[in-house]
Amino acid sequence: MNVKELCDRYKLQSRKSLYSRLEAVGLKLPKDDDGKAYATEPMIQELDDLDLHIKNGGSLKNYTPVTSVTTHLESTDNSDILDNTTQTTQLTTQETTQMSREELLEIIEILGTAIASRLQPIDPIAYNHSLEQAQEQNWILSSKEVKQLIGIKPSCPKGETFVTT
Repeated sequence: MNVKELCDRYKLQSRKSLYSRLEAVGLKLPKDDDGKAYATEPMIQELDDLDLHIKNGGSLKNYTPVTSVTTHLESTDNSDILDNTTQTTQLTTQETTQMSREELLEIIEILGTAIASRLQPIDPIAYNHSLEQAQEQNWILSSKEVKQLIGIKPSCPKGETFVTT
């Protein structure tokens, strides 16, 4: 489709308006053998998406092109909530705007469940078991290792040294 046809399609009064739209979607029109600019089908689809965005009250500045999102959700031994699935969803600005609050909350809940199922529960006294084992085996732990276990760097009052038993 040539420049004039594009201007007619989107009811634009000037070529400058068309080129502003092309810039907003990050496109540059190729030229044919006669040196005339034209748009390909994928370009027209992007311009149609932008036109719909503008007709719905959006502007060139707040337009977000169509994005393809792929999520991989896998179940773990701890969770039977999710099956091994791969979902590909195309979301446009208009679709996300029109998505209901309930749909967004459902998506967030699914993602939260997937993330939570991969987290290991934290044992609040696990570090005590590690320190006890180190003592029983007479292992010498560096201050960095102790910090990793208890969460703070060990220290003692000025002039004193660590006592080992």
